[in-house]
Amino acid sequence: MRRLFLLTVLVASCAGAVHVGTALAIAPCGSFTASTTLTADCAAPLTVGGSGITIDLGGHSVICDVAAPSGVLIPFFVSSSTLKNGVVRGGLSSCVNDIQVDGSSNNLTSIRARDASSHGFFVNGDSNTLLLITGNFNGDGGVVVFGDDNLIRQGTFAGNGDDGAEFFLGTGNGITRSRSFLNGDKGIIVGASATVVTENHSFFNSIGLYFSDGSVGSTAVLNQTYQNNIGIWINNTSKSNSVVFNGSYANHTWDMEDDNANCDSNLWFNNLFSTANQSCIR
Repeated sequence: MRRLFLLTVLVASCAGAVHVGTALAIAPCGSFTASTTLTADCAAPLTVGGSGITIDLGGHSVICDVAAPSGVLIPFFVSSSTLKNGVVRGGLSSCVNDIQVDGSSNNLTSIRARDASSHGFFVNGDSNTLLLITGNFNGDGGVVVFGDDNLIRQGTFAGNGDDGAEFFLGTGNGITRSRSFLNGDKGIIVGASATVVTENHSFFNSIGLYFSDGSVGSTAVLNQTYQNNIGIWINNTSKSNSVVFNGSYANHTWDMEDDNANCDSNLWFNNLFSTANQSCIR
C-alpha cells in the first residue's frame, strides 16, 4: 500500500510535465551531422549522424507520435558526440526505445526518457557516459546496457514496468550515485561481469540490487538498499563478487541473500544489515 501511494505521488509530481498527444503536426527532427541547438519540439526519430558534434535539445522534446524503433539514434559509426538538455517521450504513440546508443565514447547529459514501450535508454556501444539522465515510466526498463565500459552517473530510474537499471553481456560497466525506486522488479540488475555498483540508493522495488545471469567479478560498494522485498541478492549463477561497506535495512524478506552454498566465492564484508539467509554474509 505504501509503495502504491508513493508511485501515485510520483506520477502526480510529473503530471505538470506530461504532454497529452494531440493531432497537431510538428516538424520531423531529422538527422544532424553538425552541432545543432533545437528551437522547438520535433517528431521522432532524431539521428545524431556525425562524430564529435553536440546536439543540444535546448529544453525541448523529441516526441514519438509513431512507434519508431528509437526516438533518438546514435549509430555505431558515431563517436565522441554529445546529446544534452531535453526530453524524449511518447506522444500519439511510444517509441520502442527512447534513446538508442550504438556508437562509442559519446556523452549523454541531462536527458529524460519516458513512456517508451521497452526502454528509456538502450546502450549497445562502448565507453559512453550517461550523466544526470532520467528514465521513468517505461514499459520495460529505465536503462539497459549491453556494451563494455559504459558509465552511468547521477541517474534516476523510477516507475518502470520491470527494472530501473539493467546490465547484460558487456564487461566493465559502472553505475554510481544514482537512484532507482518504485520499479516493478529490480532496482539494479547486474547480469554482466566486472560491473561496478557504487553509492547508489535502491528502494521500494521488489529487489534492490540483484546479481544474476552467470555474471562474475562484480563489485558493490557503499550502496543503500531499503524497503524492498530483498535488499541485495546474489543468485546461484553469479560468482566471485564483492559486496562490501553497503547498508541494507528495512527490507521485507531478507536484507541480504546469497543462493550459493556458503556464499561460494562471493565476498560479503563489513555491510550494515539486520537479516541475511547465511552466516557467510557479513
